[in-house]
Amino acid sequence: MTNITARILTELSSHPEITTKEQFHKFKNDIYAEYKLSQAIPGIVFLDRYNTLIHEGILKYDPRVWKLLRKRAVRSLSGVSVISILTKPWGCPGKCVYCPSYEGLPKSYVPNEPAVMRAELNEFDPIRQIWNRLRSLEITGHRIEKCDIRIIGGTWSVYPLLYQESYIRDIYDAHTTYSELRKNLLKTEMSGEKFASFEISPDFQIQKSATLEEAKKRNETAESRVIGIAVETRPDELHNLEIFRLRRYGVTRVEIGYQSTDDAINTISKRGHGNRESIVATKILKDAGFKIVAHMMPNLLGSTPEKDIESLRTVFENPDFRPDELKIYPMVVTPHTELEGIWRGGGFTPYNDEILVDLMAKLQGLIPEYVRLNRMYRDIPASEILAGSHLANLRQVTDERMKKLGIIRTDISAREIRDKVNKPESAVLDVTEYTASGGKEYFLQWIDPKDRTVFSLLRLRVPSPIFEKTEHPIGVLKNAAIIREIHTFGDQLRIEEKSDGSGQHMGFGKRLIARAEEIIRENYPEIEKMAVIAGVGVRGYYEKLGYTLEGEYMVKKL
Repeated sequence: MTNITARILTELSSHPEITTKEQFHKFKNDIYAEYKLSQAIPGIVFLDRYNTLIHEGILKYDPRVWKLLRKRAVRSLSGVSVISILTKPWGCPGKCVYCPSYEGLPKSYVPNEPAVMRAELNEFDPIRQIWNRLRSLEITGHRIEKCDIRIIGGTWSVYPLLYQESYIRDIYDAHTTYSELRKNLLKTEMSGEKFASFEISPDFQIQKSATLEEAKKRNETAESRVIGIAVETRPDELHNLEIFRLRRYGVTRVEIGYQSTDDAINTISKRGHGNRESIVATKILKDAGFKIVAHMMPNLLGSTPEKDIESLRTVFENPDFRPDELKIYPMVVTPHTELEGIWRGGGFTPYNDEILVDLMAKLQGLIPEYVRLNRMYRDIPASEILAGSHLANLRQVTDERMKKLGIIRTDISAREIRDKVNKPESAVLDVTEYTASGGKEYFLQWIDPKDRTVFSLLRLRVPSPIFEKTEHPIGVLKNAAIIREIHTFGDQLRIEEKSDGSGQHMGFGKRLIARAEEIIRENYPEIEKMAVIAGVGVRGYYEKLGYTLEGEYMVKKL
């Protein structure tokens, strides 16, 4: 079978006219017939063999071939590969009535979620979790050069500092050493599309970094680079010292739970904080350049659909909130929660599916263009839901309800280029200005003027100390504007690969940065420099544009 696979891949590389999966299937079947094969070779085998032939120098990487071989393209059509890993089980100061506490799992997580299962399989070791995910992504046809890491589990800020530092160092080392690991794999087996088990040569020894700083430096030029890290924490755990630590770790995005903007509802749910803490956390995060992912929970104890709509409306109408990304998690009752007892005693009734679908449709109509809706339900296995919606196709049903109500989604995730046929050369620059958390935000995006499909975006902030005439707590950001995000969508390309016309590597990012610098020069004479909250793996990109590393930011004098 190995010889047949190698032949098909070698000959495919010399047939540029084969560009569709239908043509590829016919091509394979013709060769199968020569060998009288009665069963097709699995796609994963082709991908694994193609990777091997490339790394052995027998074949050159061809993006056309890669697209024909890979499975679910959607996983890398946002321009990066997102990898979720769990921290070890740990406590949380929160006493939220809806939060499950399963023995052996981080608080708020339930058994049988894919990321949880992968973490348990690898004993919560970050290196093994990442290697497992990189391997499964790679052999299902996804690029792994640009990886966005999402650390999930308990509240990050309450983990011991030594554990935090070791965990982050291992994240960088796992990516840096993956290319060597690949050479020492003896066998790989896939279970579905999210789990890869493999045998490693007993001679392989991982070269761990001695310090976090060494780990970050090594990853700057690695084959697989960490371009961003996200953590989950509580608003009442965020303060300036925590901000300094997060930047040293290379964190670029922070997920915090507003849950509701109705303080009475958060009190009933024993959230442990209210709007004041959320507003303060939002401000210090933005002023340090972080992207903010807000979590909202409709159907909380004491809420109503009307209150849920008003709560989300407040998030975007009140300038003290206005996060960059959003996750909506409708309440469900799970075991091992205080809410389970309240529900069993008749004190709580979740919305029925009809009410929930109608509510979710209306909530999406409130989300502005500058926000990305990441999720609209939690991927909790049906076996763990005691009460609440069991709709497996909630997004699909909600989309249908939105059409019926005439609601059109305009958030970023609804407008990404992905695999659409929009032509990037027709893109125009669109700039939205808005006030937020005492500062000024500029949301720049390259869009198709016909349907506002977005190819690339940049978030520029003039932080609150500029307007309040106060000292910025982070010295390097004194008299600086901050680029909080720059993201080009479309099929993920290799770091030095030329554009395929889908959006990446077409110069959108450079032009966005140039325009951001112009905005500051033209409107803010008191601002002396531009800072970028750049992930470790993209520092080299900014160096080519005249930026240098100062502290934990890439900085350029204006």
